Amino acid sequence: MLELADETRGRVAELQALSEKVQDGEEGARAQLRLALRESAPAVIARCSTTLGTYRGMLAEKMARGDVLEREAVVLQAERMALELAGENPTPLEVLLAERVASLWILVELQEALTAAFYYKGGARMSVVLQMARVQESAHRRYLAAIKTLAQVQKLQGPSRVQVSIGGNQVNISR
Repeated sequence: MLELADETRGRVAELQALSEKVQDGEEGARAQLRLALRESAPAVIARCSTTLGTYRGMLAEKMARGDVLEREAVVLQAERMALELAGENPTPLEVLLAERVASLWILVELQEALTAAFYYKGGARMSVVLQMARVQESAHRRYLAAIKTLAQVQKLQGPSRVQVSIGGNQVNISR
């Protein structure tokens, strides 16, 4: 998720403490947690929802094949990519789209690696190879669509120029 302000980090810590009380079975803690969540800013709620981190972590784990350094580097690279793509003072929609692009980047890279592994090992049935190619192409199409949508949304935000590095390639987007 995009970088957090100090007050947001503090609020997340408070909510985590309440969550631990719920897990410990403390009376009334669940109601307190629900109320505290309702009173929290959207950035806090987004940070507490770990779906994005879980999804990226699972894909990175599969890609890294047990290599902890590679897994952590892939997740960090996706986080940095999302920050860079969102730009300065992003709208909530730009944040959402930038996070989507970064997550799909991991998926596309994983699909590329899996397809390469099928070719490398050889001996796979042609139907399996064709299915892998279809899945890979679908992920790539979704990735490009997310990039295009983000660029369109950013273009609507007004004139400026954004430079983004995706996978080591410089992409210039004029808005």
